Amino acid sequence: MKIGDSVVELAFLGCGGGRYQVIAQHFKTGGFRLHAGVKIHVDPGPGALLLSHQHNLDPLALDCVVATHCHPDHYCDAEVLIEAMTQHMTRRRGVLIGSESVLKGMGKFGPAISRFHQGKAEKVVCLRAGESYELGDIKVETTPTKHGDPTTFGLKIHSQKGIIGYTNDTQYFDELAKHFIGSRVLIANVTRPLAMRIPWHLCSDDLITLLNKVKPELAVMLHMGMLFLKHPPEKEAKRIKTATGVETVPGYAGLRVNLDKKVKFKRPTKQPSLEAFVRLPPERIEV
Repeated sequence: MKIGDSVVELAFLGCGGGRYQVIAQHFKTGGFRLHAGVKIHVDPGPGALLLSHQHNLDPLALDCVVATHCHPDHYCDAEVLIEAMTQHMTRRRGVLIGSESVLKGMGKFGPAISRFHQGKAEKVVCLRAGESYELGDIKVETTPTKHGDPTTFGLKIHSQKGIIGYTNDTQYFDELAKHFIGSRVLIANVTRPLAMRIPWHLCSDDLITLLNKVKPELAVMLHMGMLFLKHPPEKEAKRIKTATGVETVPGYAGLRVNLDKKVKFKRPTKQPSLEAFVRLPPERIEV
């Protein structure tokens, strides 16, 4: 799929998350891009710049960078993408959207982006859950989370082709689903497989509960930790689809999703090899 200005498309740059996966890089951690007239990079974690080039996504064409909270797997490459967005820091250009922790600092978190880099964006927007910002033909609405960084927000992106939801890092809570009702695509950060939940994060069984309430056309799994090496993402995605009836795919680097009359997706031509899914020593099996 070629990304153009007349369509709404998503390009994923990895489905890994958590500090162990970030360092191991089995699933890549570059976040994802939305192209809907404007070009937005959401949560550019480690490798976002390199992965952009590898998947023919021009960082110089960015109109907006979004960093939803102050953990490195969500902001690590933000500054270099700001440098790209501002044409090598030669122009005040583009929009930087971030949480309070990312932009100003909150307690032990942040700030994660320097005043120098913030000053090069044409506009800097600090958002909290329940707020919104309009950019071109889209409206970015923020949703609440329950995560270690208390300023973390999820996203509900309203485009001309429908709503894209992004849970971000959060543990499951009763009101979570209502914030994503109407989403055609739901991007969910699922840190652990099966029912192996930990505080502040979703597990696969939490996603099943969420999808049974939201009923999107497509679910994309991101932010998968090391335990997904024992429980391969494709297998978990198939289990989730069977339980919910919702088409579910891992957001491997290279996955493209097109929103039109139907939601279509194209898997990357090269996916992680079977050798990636090995039984690691117990002391290495972490989030």
